[in-house]
Amino acid sequence: MANSKPNITGTLASDIAFPKGPEDSVNALRWSPKSNHLAAASWDGKVYVYDATNVAAGTASARGVAALDGGQAPFFDCDFNQIEIIEDRLGGYGNNIYGSQQEGTMIAGASADQKIHIMDLNSPGKTMTLAGHTAPVRTVRWVDVPCAPNPTGLLVSGSWDKTLRFWDPRRQPNPIVTVNLSERVWVMDGSGTTLIAGTADNKLHVFNLGTMTQSSAIKPFKVVDSPLGDPQIKCLAVQHSGKSWALGSIGGRAAFQHTVTAAKNKNYTFRCHRQESTTRSSTTEIYSVNALAFARPPADLRGGGEKVVMATAGQDGHVCYWNITTRQRLQVFPSVGGSITACGFNWDATLFAYAVGYDWGKGYAGNTADHPRGLVLRRVDKSLLG
Repeated sequence: MANSKPNITGTLASDIAFPKGPEDSVNALRWSPKSNHLAAASWDGKVYVYDATNVAAGTASARGVAALDGGQAPFFDCDFNQIEIIEDRLGGYGNNIYGSQQEGTMIAGASADQKIHIMDLNSPGKTMTLAGHTAPVRTVRWVDVPCAPNPTGLLVSGSWDKTLRFWDPRRQPNPIVTVNLSERVWVMDGSGTTLIAGTADNKLHVFNLGTMTQSSAIKPFKVVDSPLGDPQIKCLAVQHSGKSWALGSIGGRAAFQHTVTAAKNKNYTFRCHRQESTTRSSTTEIYSVNALAFARPPADLRGGGEKVVMATAGQDGHVCYWNITTRQRLQVFPSVGGSITACGFNWDATLFAYAVGYDWGKGYAGNTADHPRGLVLRRVDKSLLG
């Protein structure tokens, strides 16, 4: 990336630790679309929900409000129900956000027990389970499918059984459609009517759900190879407008891509989470990019703003903020002393959360009892976003 020297070196001094919660590493973090509630999917078989409203107000720390218990099997991912309504006046992907219907009242978890577990946050004791996959469920997202009968969106799950399954859990316990993919689902993300799934063969399956005339006909409008060329896709994030997305790999590289082919001249890749070895001369140590997250500043909520800010978090324990528009690194934070396994900005990009834990980069032997683990919250300097 051009001019990748950081303009600001961040500090960990103001970071705020969450109260005791997950007893093992966290695989995924997801914020509510309309409040400062954060969900954390953990290897300990629970999805924890926290309220960080007081942190945003600067008055107190976060507090736990609920936990979705999936039993002994680990949770790999989670998501709040939500909808983004995007207007596109030019026939591509959204020029203006003209309205939104956002919920955040239900949390879904993707479990290694081959099921999706859902909890109603208005009634924390009320849960349901969706069964149908024949292998562990790797990821879940609530998406907007305009042709579907449910105006509050559908839940899509991606599994190691090489399928995506679309569910309407408020109406029926069975998937309304199953989409067969080329390989096991490694990563998935979506926003509005854009959905992208990355598979074990380094393919990206890109869906424009807004063009579907009936839910039974859901299929990707294109399948592309990963632009990174590394052995494994590690993480994926779709920008809030759905017009672009980013990809990270185990090889210390990231890619910024546009959804429509017409904008492919703006696509690029860059190196990150690398450092010179302190023990071997002329050697660069390369770390996995474990998580990506786009910030959504207030200007974007008004339908304007050209600056795209994204965070990358790595196996090296560093978080970096990037100006994707100008291809510059804005800020880099010191290592937290362990791998960062997940991260995310809240709904208005005033807060940033990250999880420290073991990412299995060194196999079973590296998963020691003294490996650092925890959830941390950080306030965002809004001058970086404007």
